[in-house]
Amino acid sequence: MVSIMPYVRRIASVYPDFVLGTGNEAFSQVLENTLKSRKAHGQSYWQALKVGTKDGFKAAEKHNNIMKAKYGNFWKSTLESIKTTPTVIKDGWKNAGAGKSGFAKFFSKFKGAMGGIGKRMPLIGTLLIAGFTLPNIFSAFKDKGIVGGVIETGKEAVKIGAGAGAAAVGAALLSPIPVVGPILGGLIGWTLGETLASKIVGKSHSEKKAEQETQTAQNIPLTNQQVPFNGYLNMNGNPMYQNPYMSMFNPNIMNDDFMETVSGINRINYLG
Repeated sequence: MVSIMPYVRRIASVYPDFVLGTGNEAFSQVLENTLKSRKAHGQSYWQALKVGTKDGFKAAEKHNNIMKAKYGNFWKSTLESIKTTPTVIKDGWKNAGAGKSGFAKFFSKFKGAMGGIGKRMPLIGTLLIAGFTLPNIFSAFKDKGIVGGVIETGKEAVKIGAGAGAAAVGAALLSPIPVVGPILGGLIGWTLGETLASKIVGKSHSEKKAEQETQTAQNIPLTNQQVPFNGYLNMNGNPMYQNPYMSMFNPNIMNDDFMETVSGINRINYLG
């Protein structure tokens, strides 16, 4: 039986740089190039997709090792990736449109800038999602302790990893579409990957907590203390509780009639 542990270790090693760094860029570029050159290599689309995914992962591993060797550790390389994102977008605008003029030049530069955004889309998406994920993890640690918090952290890591991986694939698949292809592919890929992973690992702690609170609120029984007693008994001698929506109608309304009170009629003793 083939052990999967070596593959698990490889994925765990490349995971941080892939979802928070720029390893996904190396993956997408290799996959994109493989798909574009599939006819020259006599490959079908699905064959090229399989080969490109495998080679793309190897490229991500290589990129990860280079970044660690260059900056010392993952966090420093990730910080560098975040810091250089504006430069990547700026260079995409600056280096595009050579030899063109007018609207064609502007369109080329715009395409170059959007291409830079597309390269960093997995990173941008991961940072945005992490902002929504952290409160859920903190809540799990608070409500369920260390074990529950660790489990919730693992679930979120699976969802983010699936989203980032699918976003990288989507960006490569839709790269032939001018300007918006990589961005659109990244957004669609992220949504599909994160949704599929959510189905596998189950609902988050925050979702379960919200559902429990809603169910508890809906199941609160109506008690006598919640509805004011109007002082009357029904045919069985039991208290009749006033309808809150009918509180405007006073059963002793004649005793409160302004004209009757002023005239003194209600104070006359007709029985002598």
